[in-house]
Amino acid sequence: MRRRKVSDAPAGPAVAEDEAALATPFVKCLVRLIRAQDSYGSWEGKADAELLADFIITKEQRRAVPINGDPDPDVLWRLDMFYTAVGRAIGERSGLMTSQ
Repeated sequence: MRRRKVSDAPAGPAVAEDEAALATPFVKCLVRLIRAQDSYGSWEGKADAELLADFIITKEQRRAVPINGDPDPDVLWRLDMFYTAVGRAIGERSGLMTSQ
C-alpha cells in the first residue's frame, strides 16, 4: 500500500477557485504591477497569492480601521496599484488609453 503525500491529495474547491482567480487578466496585471515595484527583489520568491494577501481584509479588520485620520502609506500604495490595474485592464479590453 502506497502512502499518499499531501501534494498527492486532490485540491479542494477553494484552491481551484483561488487558482482560477489568479489566472484572470486583471489579477495578472495587478501582480505584474506589484512585482515591478520590487526594486530590491524581496518579493522574488513569493507566490502571487502571498503578494495579494495584503489586498484582502476580513470584516473584523475592516471594522478596526478608523473612519477619521490619515491612511497608512502602504494602504495608499495598494490603492494606487489596484486602480492602475483597473485602468490597464479596461485599456486592454477596450483598446483605448486609460488612466486611474
